[in-house]
Amino acid sequence: MSSTRVECPNCHRQTIKGKFCIYCGYTLEAPPQPPKPAAVEEVEQPSEQLPEIVAEAPQPTEAAPPTPSEDVAVEEKRLVDQLSSVYSWYFRLIDLFLEREADLEVFKELFNEYRTRLKNLNERREAEINKIEEKINNLNAQLDKLRVKHEIGEIPDRQYITQKLEMDREIGRLRPKLMFLRNPFNIRLGDLPAFKSQVEERLNRVKNNGRELGLTDDIINQIEEDNTAVLKVIEVLMEQHHKIRKELNKLELRYKIGELKQSEYLSLKQKLERQLEMPGG
Repeated sequence: MSSTRVECPNCHRQTIKGKFCIYCGYTLEAPPQPPKPAAVEEVEQPSEQLPEIVAEAPQPTEAAPPTPSEDVAVEEKRLVDQLSSVYSWYFRLIDLFLEREADLEVFKELFNEYRTRLKNLNERREAEINKIEEKINNLNAQLDKLRVKHEIGEIPDRQYITQKLEMDREIGRLRPKLMFLRNPFNIRLGDLPAFKSQVEERLNRVKNNGRELGLTDDIINQIEEDNTAVLKVIEVLMEQHHKIRKELNKLELRYKIGELKQSEYLSLKQKLERQLEMPGG
């Protein structure tokens, strides 16, 4: 296989010279032009016999951005929906108790019930996350192996591109599921900072006022354990939130400098802001 590199006119990356781009699959060789038909002498016809028919050219349409529901399986969505509901009840129960609107014995009973349900649901969620991560890791390993075989000439361009695109599609199908499962609260990325503050404030109130309201040290420790675990999950999600915010700041600065036109700036900004509207981004 030739090692000559050329620039792909589609993705603009340096690919091996051949029929197809090894990165995006674009055809590098121009297709043969069909022979032009011989000129035909036009015969003038009366306008009433041959009315002019103007066919409208089909307008290119932009595909709608994928939403989590399009890429996430029913079982995964059901699991996260159940988790987010129980978390909502769990947090609301603590808030009502701190406001002295819940009887201590009733609180303990519901508290233990919600904790058990959260534990079971989170174990299922973590098992699904591990399963998907293992699939993605295996696919990435297969992609590396495929790339090496292609570079040394064992696999031709067409076979490499076909297999690579199939693996890329599968990884693209798995990643939204992974991000969805990592957000058991089913909360928008843009709402994470406020949600985190609420969790921290609730935890501090329990530590400061719990004993005064009749909570035992065991229950206070359990609430602290639960909410510390919640904050760890939030921190993972916040990393994605920070990345998007950073890209938004960079984008705005590039626009102010004059590197980007207004249309480019608004288009890119809309795409980034759309990610903040989605759970897990």
